[in-house]
Amino acid sequence: MANKFAVNDYVIYGKSGLCFVKEIKKMRMANGPLSEYYILNSATGNAVTIYVPCDKENLVAKMRPPMTKEEIDNILLSAKGQQIPWIDNNNERSDRFREITDGENYGDWLLLASCLHLKKKEKQAANKHLSTRDENTLKLLEKLIEDEFCYSLNLERSQVAEYIRDKLGINQ
Repeated sequence: MANKFAVNDYVIYGKSGLCFVKEIKKMRMANGPLSEYYILNSATGNAVTIYVPCDKENLVAKMRPPMTKEEIDNILLSAKGQQIPWIDNNNERSDRFREITDGENYGDWLLLASCLHLKKKEKQAANKHLSTRDENTLKLLEKLIEDEFCYSLNLERSQVAEYIRDKLGINQ
């Protein structure tokens, strides 16, 4: 089976975000069989190494190339004017938000980040806070979105929110 990615390729790996393929080599893990692995390193400064067996299609399927500028702009355009409604019930909200973050609809990721950001601002105005679960979801989404947009659009982290607002026609 030919490898889908090569050494030094940048990839997005699920919720680990932007990584690069450091090596592809045969290894034996936990007394298992000798297998070929993608060895991924985080490209965002974290000292994280991820081992992905090349023959495990369900794990390799979590790897994808970073989006292009055109793909990002299309996702932003499709999200324009849409929103994800806030769910008051904590358990229902948690289930719905986990469903979104576990999925691969990046437009929904943006809409969810926007929903959480707006709720956070609303709560701050009332001297309240988001729940820890909601705050952690927001931080995860912001990191994943910023990492990929910085790489794909060649932007500084501080420029990502402005880029998104410009594309969505949101004034701040």
